[in-house]
Amino acid sequence: MIHHIAIGTPNPSNLAEFYLQIPGAKKTQEFHYESGTIRSIWIEVGPTILMLEEGVNKSPRALVFSLEQNEKSEWIQFLNQVQIQNKTDFTVYFLDSDGNLLGLSQYPEKLTLL
Repeated sequence: MIHHIAIGTPNPSNLAEFYLQIPGAKKTQEFHYESGTIRSIWIEVGPTILMLEEGVNKSPRALVFSLEQNEKSEWIQFLNQVQIQNKTDFTVYFLDSDGNLLGLSQYPEKLTLL
């Protein structure tokens, strides 16, 4: 099981605004440098913590969320607000506000949201 995923970003607050729109996402912690500027924001997404760390924009190849049936209508609403980059039978791909590739998958069942 994955404990956390860290993503580097020049602006953690801006990127957190995007991720907090994802169904089920909850901000759990915020850390600051001594100067008071934000160092990182932690967002809980299911059992995994997404750590948005101030720094160089680095991320995994793609961060793909699983579709929980009780969040289906929220995901439809969310996906209507973002630009879809690509789709397969099982996954829809989109970008966060920093240009990182994200996705929503229902594998092994076909995704029938859009």
